[in-house]
Amino acid sequence: MNYKLTLLFLFGLLQFQGIAQENTPLDQYISEALESNISLQQKELSFEKSLAVLKEAKANFLPSLSFEARFSVANGGRTIDFPVGDLMNPVYQNLNLINQRSQQSQADYPTLPAYPNIENEEINFLRPTEHDTKLRLVFPVYNAAILQNQRIRENMVEVEKVSVHTYKKELTKEVKVAYFNFQKAQQAILLFEKTLELVEENLRTTQSLHRNHKITKDAVYSAETDLQEVRQQMTKAQQDQALAKAYFNFLLNRNYEDEIETSALSDQPVVLPELENFRQRAIQQRGEITQFNHYLAISDNQIDLNKGSNRPSLNLVGDYGFQGTTYSFGRDDDYAMGSLVLSWNLFNRSNKAKTQQAEINKREILNQKSEAQQQISLQVINAWYQTQTAFQQIELSDSAIKSTQSAYQLVEKKYRQGQANLIELTNARTQLTNAQLKKIIAQFDLQIKQAELEYAGGI
Repeated sequence: MNYKLTLLFLFGLLQFQGIAQENTPLDQYISEALESNISLQQKELSFEKSLAVLKEAKANFLPSLSFEARFSVANGGRTIDFPVGDLMNPVYQNLNLINQRSQQSQADYPTLPAYPNIENEEINFLRPTEHDTKLRLVFPVYNAAILQNQRIRENMVEVEKVSVHTYKKELTKEVKVAYFNFQKAQQAILLFEKTLELVEENLRTTQSLHRNHKITKDAVYSAETDLQEVRQQMTKAQQDQALAKAYFNFLLNRNYEDEIETSALSDQPVVLPELENFRQRAIQQRGEITQFNHYLAISDNQIDLNKGSNRPSLNLVGDYGFQGTTYSFGRDDDYAMGSLVLSWNLFNRSNKAKTQQAEINKREILNQKSEAQQQISLQVINAWYQTQTAFQQIELSDSAIKSTQSAYQLVEKKYRQGQANLIELTNARTQLTNAQLKKIIAQFDLQIKQAELEYAGGI
């Protein structure tokens, strides 16, 4: 690698935090975007929502207290046959016979009333009227589904948290790119303004030469055409600047026409990192990979949740209330009851199918993670080589400017002396303008590629 390329980007990576604290206009704009960008606010709301869902999941571990009241009216239904007559009538008959004979044989035997015959009873299973009013306290002692649900929600919180962090990095990159694109168009406009002065002066010189019969009319037409081409280029640059300004202000949630404060490009030396180490580091640091890791944890939790549906759950239930055939709340009507309730789903075929679905989903996430790692590697490699090329373009453009500037000065001098024609002068001027424009593009493209390389590396 060229020794000059070893002065590209690594120092910038090491000094990135320190440079960012210089409080330049770009740093201020990045801070403003992180505070006001609408898309980022939506990401933060999703994160807050996931926190609320996690609170709901944790609340399932706490006891619940409910008030329940029931009043029912029933008619018909099942009955209970109680043969009380068949059981007691023979007894009563014997007692009556004993009393009768004792009265006849014993003068002092008391006179007792006869026991009557009674009918068998038919008791309705449902009482005609009934109320049950109570407070019920339920405390989950063991429930695997609640535990796994909380773990799922915890991982979802981390996913949303990483999503916010990742979008902040992407937004920072987008603000930088838009900012440098605006500056690139701005510098191009300044270049075309100077070029416009140059071609206007050439037009005046050409017109003067034509008046003095040193050149023909077609040279004047050619100079006018050259002037119109430069004006068209300036119009295109102004359009690019307007679009870059609008997009930049959009990222900051500002009015599209708000002015943008610019600053000189940083002259900090930057160094390209060693590609393979940088690629491996990017795979470890990128938020997308962290999100996939949390999604894999969620898949494991989902598998355990489905398997946990076949495990027993144990709840402690306490009731205190009132029962009776009418609404009354006296001492004889209240009751208290405590229960330890075990629930065990011994067979449910659908749980096995759900577990299989969760396992397949986990394999899909593993494939997606592997694909994301390959995409990140490709993105890093692409950004690394583009940054290298952008740096080389600056060196090439510097050499091109020196040679085209010297050539233009020589051709212009000859043209004024009548030793060169207008075509030669126009070509020399066009080459100089193009070289200067390439230098502007290369300077700001290097800044843009740096920003993209930082983002690709997860910095």
